[in-house]
Amino acid sequence: MNISAQSIQDSNLAPQWADQERAPGFEMLPVNMLAQPKDVKLTCEMTGAAATIQLITPFLTLYFATRTDAEIAWAGILHKIVPLLGPIRSAPAVIGSEEERQRRQYTLEVSKRALIDLTKNEAANLLARGQYQLSIPGALQSMAFIKEVHGNNSVELVPAYLLLAEANLGLRRYKAAEEFLSLANWSVLQNPECSNLIRSQLHRNFGKLYAGQGKHAEALKQLAHDVYFSSLEVGPEHVDTAAGYFHMANIFSTQNKVENGLAFYDKVVDIWYKFLANVRSNAQDIDVLGEAQIAEAMDMLKNVWQIREKFLGNEHIATGESRFTLGLLYLFVGETEAALGHISVSRTIYTMHLGEDHPSTQDVVSVLTQLNGMDVGGSGDSR
Repeated sequence: MNISAQSIQDSNLAPQWADQERAPGFEMLPVNMLAQPKDVKLTCEMTGAAATIQLITPFLTLYFATRTDAEIAWAGILHKIVPLLGPIRSAPAVIGSEEERQRRQYTLEVSKRALIDLTKNEAANLLARGQYQLSIPGALQSMAFIKEVHGNNSVELVPAYLLLAEANLGLRRYKAAEEFLSLANWSVLQNPECSNLIRSQLHRNFGKLYAGQGKHAEALKQLAHDVYFSSLEVGPEHVDTAAGYFHMANIFSTQNKVENGLAFYDKVVDIWYKFLANVRSNAQDIDVLGEAQIAEAMDMLKNVWQIREKFLGNEHIATGESRFTLGLLYLFVGETEAALGHISVSRTIYTMHLGEDHPSTQDVVSVLTQLNGMDVGGSGDSR
């Protein structure tokens, strides 16, 4: 499948490449077609189109349709994996014994499996930061390695398809997103043993696709399936399931069904508050969340707070609750200044509505006491 790279500002990527270009062995040059054998067709790592640019490194040479494609690929994943690609893509050495050949094959497979995880995680983290364009090269590399290790029709391809679908959704390339989702769906249908987690993610992305296309009824149906399969996998009160509720709430808000939307936003805050309250006594438990999941949680809780503030007011108890929960998340990722800003405001709101002696107010006060014992640079109405 071809993925056409959108142009991005050279100023974002050129400095990163320039540092490498000054190093020995790194060059980006036009392809000299006259120097290539007639039967060799060089294609782009990103798009599959005919290559016009070669990215020369000390480890191997890679080919791209345009310089922009090369820079996106380099910034997205290649700068991390190029030293590993050389040995994997090099022609196998002449090895004298079957045992040595098996050892080489085993080493290559272990390396490819490690690269599957690395490229997939990097793509997911870039997606979580909203860097959709840069996430595509990692997802494409992950897909390529999965095909080499597991085959072209394996269910293991589904996470890579979903990453590519989500990246294209972020870029509003709905046709490309739908194509990847269709591939993922076909793979799931051919593999009945597919996990409920994968089914949940597949339906969630279909829901986001239909929401982006304005097909609200279809989107809600897909997200209901998402919540169902996520609940089977981890439970209806798990933070993984909360994202399904959040996307449903967004659709209700788009439809101006404010009460329905607020009810689902309530569910999101309740789930995250309970989770954060449970890990508060042992902050290292937050490590069970990856970078992508923490970024998603930040985005969700910020949106819920702002929506509650818009419809309920900045002094409503529900607004205070969302700010307290957001503050707890900031606290556990080490952003104490932002945490103090939100939790200080939530204390004022809780005291106004519940009084100083209410257990919820006292809970907020205890966290503030903890924060005030830290070296915090200041406070404010963090947004």
